[in-house]
Amino acid sequence: MIDNPTPRYYKIYRLLKHAIESGQYVEHKAMPGENALAEQYKVSRLTVRRSLELLQREGLVERRQGSGTFPVPGNMAAQPLRADINKLVAHLDKMGTGTQARVLGFGYEMANEMARHQLELPANSKVQKAIRVRYHNKVPFSYLVTYVPEDIGRRYTKEDMTRAPLQALLRGLGIRLGSAEQSFTATAADAHHAEALNVAISSPLLCIKRLNRDTQGRPVEYLVAVYTPEHFEYRMALSNKRSRGVDGWTVDDSR
Repeated sequence: MIDNPTPRYYKIYRLLKHAIESGQYVEHKAMPGENALAEQYKVSRLTVRRSLELLQREGLVERRQGSGTFPVPGNMAAQPLRADINKLVAHLDKMGTGTQARVLGFGYEMANEMARHQLELPANSKVQKAIRVRYHNKVPFSYLVTYVPEDIGRRYTKEDMTRAPLQALLRGLGIRLGSAEQSFTATAADAHHAEALNVAISSPLLCIKRLNRDTQGRPVEYLVAVYTPEHFEYRMALSNKRSRGVDGWTVDDSR
C-alpha cells in the first residue's frame, strides 16, 4: 500500500466500490471473503471489515450471516455525458491503429445487473464480455472491459479482437454507431489494474464509461475503461459564446 494520509480502510473501500460499479462482482454471487480480500490488497482483515461496513452503510453491498457479502444490483446509475459520436469513433480508430491489444479474457456469460441495465437486456440474457490491455510502444496504458449483446458478440472471435478495435469489428458486421453516452471520473487502481498496467495498487487512473448505440437506438456496446494518466489524456476544444449577456462554454466542433 502507498503510504499517505488517507486511511487504508477508505482506500480499500474506494477500490471495492469501483469493482462493484464496473461489474467485476457478479450479482447474486458472494464476493471474496474478508481473508481473501485482505490477502489481495495486503492489508489486515480488520481493515477489510471496516471497508465492507462502509459499503454496507451506503447500500452498495448486503452482508448475509453465514453466506457472505453480496453486491447490491442497480444502485449506481450514473448520469452520462453526451458525446459527439463521429469524433469519438475517429479518435478510437486512430488509437486502435497506432497501438497493440492483448486479450486477457473472452467469453459469453450471463449479463450482470450493470451490463443488463446498460444494454437494456431482458432477464437471463447473455453478453460477450472481453477484457483487453492496450499498449503503445510496448507500454500498457489502458485496461478495457466491454459488454456486447450475445447475438452480436457471437459474430466475432477472440482473434478478431486482437487484430482490430471493437468499433471496427462492429462496422465490419454492418452495425453503424449513431450515438454514445459517456462519463469521466477518477478512480484508483485495483489488483487487476495494477498487474495489467504495471502500476501500484491505489494509483490514480482515469475511468471512462461509455454506452454505444446503433442508428436505430439499440445499445450495442458498454465499455468500462481505465487509463494511466502518464500515457493518456482526453482533450476537447471549447469556444466561449456570449448569449443575453452571459458567457457560456461549448464544445468547438470545427477543430
